[in-house]
Amino acid sequence: MRTRRKSFVEIKLRLQLLLRWTALCAFAELLGIASAAVWYGAMNVWVGEPDEIALRIGAWFLMSLAAVPEGLVLGGMQAAGLRWFFNTVSSSRWVVTTICVGFLGWGVGTFIPLFVVDESAVVNGAEPGLAATALYALIFGTLVGVIFGLAQSLALPADAKRRYLWVVGTAAGWAIGLPLIYIGAQIAGDLSGWIPRIALWATGGIGAGASVGLFTGIMLFWMTPRDATAEK
Repeated sequence: MRTRRKSFVEIKLRLQLLLRWTALCAFAELLGIASAAVWYGAMNVWVGEPDEIALRIGAWFLMSLAAVPEGLVLGGMQAAGLRWFFNTVSSSRWVVTTICVGFLGWGVGTFIPLFVVDESAVVNGAEPGLAATALYALIFGTLVGVIFGLAQSLALPADAKRRYLWVVGTAAGWAIGLPLIYIGAQIAGDLSGWIPRIALWATGGIGAGASVGLFTGIMLFWMTPRDATAEK
């Protein structure tokens, strides 16, 4: 009887911890994306669309620095939450890793419109359907999740076990999370008025963060000693 009660209490505590971690990641992703969007938008307005290659490279670098505010917010909040699972976490190492990988992602995303895609072709071309957008975002999100997971797994504390599970969790989380962001942004673009647009953008960011939090949270229970999370 005591064993059954102890197991029930342990399951309850783990579910509470999973909900806390998921909520933290959702809120952190919302704030992180918002801060990155503000930076990106400000730099885009400031630098415009220069014709000279040197100026374009400078514009690319400045807009890619959107990874810095996002990494500071997202990485900092995640590092705080990881202390619920591990005894020691290097916040600076986790934040720096998140910023570096984020810069890679923003760099690729910024490079395409500046150097690859002709804006007139995008404006005059047909907008892809939601299904095509979701499929592209799923594939891209999985790739981003794997890259993020591999880099962040190296920044996990020494007592983290089976680090490959963090890669699995981030890949699964972003495979679902990125389509939520892309679909929300595409639908928001067809709406009139800033309030519904911001609401959809926020919903996409929260959904993406919750997805990443849920899957990585489940994996974290397999990466920590059984008694470590039960005591939190």
